[in-house]
Amino acid sequence: MSAPPICPRCDQDQIQRYRFKDDGVVFSLCTECDSFWWPQTATDVANALFLDDVVAARLGEVENPWTNRIWADVIEPASGTG
Repeated sequence: MSAPPICPRCDQDQIQRYRFKDDGVVFSLCTECDSFWWPQTATDVANALFLDDVVAARLGEVENPWTNRIWADVIEPASGTG
């Protein structure tokens, strides 16, 4: 098994699989710079989104989605998911 790729945006951390707790949708995330990729997109800089923007959109919020919640309320590691 090969190591997860290094984030192309920050070159600081590995890209890991996470999932949204509410519906189990899996995505890739760099926890160093919060770069986010949907599974159907290549994990490159051009396709990178920011976790805050995706979570805010999913929750229907315009401002910072972390004002009244923490990551563990919304996402979790997706270890062992297909």
